[in-house]
Amino acid sequence: MQKLLREGYEVERYVKQFFDSAGDRNVSFQAEFRTDDGLYARVDALESMGNGATALYEIKSSTSVKTDAKHNHIKDACFQKICAERAGQHIDRVFLVHLNGDYVRNGAIEPGAMLVFADITEAVEEVVPSTSKEIDAALAFLASEQNMSGCSCVEKTRANHCDAFAIFNPEVPTPSIYSLPRLRANKIDDLRSMNVLGLDDVPDDFPLSENQRIVVDSFQEGEPKVSVQPIRQFLSELIFPLYFFDYETFSSAVPLLDRTSPHKHFPVQYSLHILDADGLLHHKEYLEREARLPDRLLDRMKEDIGPEGSLVSWHASFEKTQSRQMAALFPDEADFLNDLNDRMVDLEDLFKTAYVDARFDGSTSIKKVLQVVCPHLDYSDLDVQDGASAMESWKRMLDAAPEEVDGIAQSLLRYCERDTFAMVEIYHFLMELIS
Repeated sequence: MQKLLREGYEVERYVKQFFDSAGDRNVSFQAEFRTDDGLYARVDALESMGNGATALYEIKSSTSVKTDAKHNHIKDACFQKICAERAGQHIDRVFLVHLNGDYVRNGAIEPGAMLVFADITEAVEEVVPSTSKEIDAALAFLASEQNMSGCSCVEKTRANHCDAFAIFNPEVPTPSIYSLPRLRANKIDDLRSMNVLGLDDVPDDFPLSENQRIVVDSFQEGEPKVSVQPIRQFLSELIFPLYFFDYETFSSAVPLLDRTSPHKHFPVQYSLHILDADGLLHHKEYLEREARLPDRLLDRMKEDIGPEGSLVSWHASFEKTQSRQMAALFPDEADFLNDLNDRMVDLEDLFKTAYVDARFDGSTSIKKVLQVVCPHLDYSDLDVQDGASAMESWKRMLDAAPEEVDGIAQSLLRYCERDTFAMVEIYHFLMELIS
């Protein structure tokens, strides 16, 4: 969340640069509007145009106008228009300013090329009636004796829950029906109508998919549901040495480097645990300490990864995407990178269907799986504990005082190393399982 806020302000600075370079445009920033009944809006930018009309600009750090249930930019801008107009300021045009995802930095940032000014006036006008009703309902609720037990998120799928879901819905257990994979809202509605929230109360005859039912069975039987044969086959097809591999990447709304684009990741670090057929384990790693493209990182990878052996990753689609994008940046290295992708397998896949445990709480992230199958190992002792924090720490390292750089670097190295060592431990767990 802090990263999103910081990048939003950074995009706003370039919007200001764009308007400043236009010369005679009358634009103000952060204008505030309040109403007596409790509405408040702070508008990113407001322009008094030559014809007496007023334009409102909502600035986003995304690369498109989003209209999904979780991020509806049209409704965001509509709220601001309604608030401004109820406070006495008529709004004639509404624009959503976002980033051009195809923009490639080449030297100094060009605001006119990086920014897109999307006219969303008509789209906003279409939702004014419904948004006004929602605003009035919210104001009425705030003015009443409020019952704060529960929120409408209980009607939605887990991906659409608000950040305060656990606070407003303490009666929902963990795991719950929301932990079931790909459970649609209509099924949630059916279960709630039966007063079913916990997995222990899901009826045997309730229609669920095979993947959903196996999670319920795991919870009700108090043990994981294991299919040994696909696990044995997956492990038997691995080729030694095994390279347990993980990238850490950096991305930013405003491109940091030449040849990069808004929100496009590029690797800045990797960890590699190498397991030989005789059981010998050794570790290699690389961290880029300068703001530069991953050319030196690639050189080190070619030294550390031999021509034979399986690359074992977790959520391999991410690693493969990074390798493909690096191949586009460095065509001379495409053969090496494509070969890595061809040799890569995804350890996470086994925990989607072959080893299912309700204690994963609907997730197969490495941290969720690790705490169940290898509880002796976790991330609690690390300064950096997730990918977003790693990204922020790497940027902070670039700007840090010399005496602080090594400390930040070591925190990053330990975090990435923990990811690949976690894969090694999970691999050993699976090998014992099938022995």
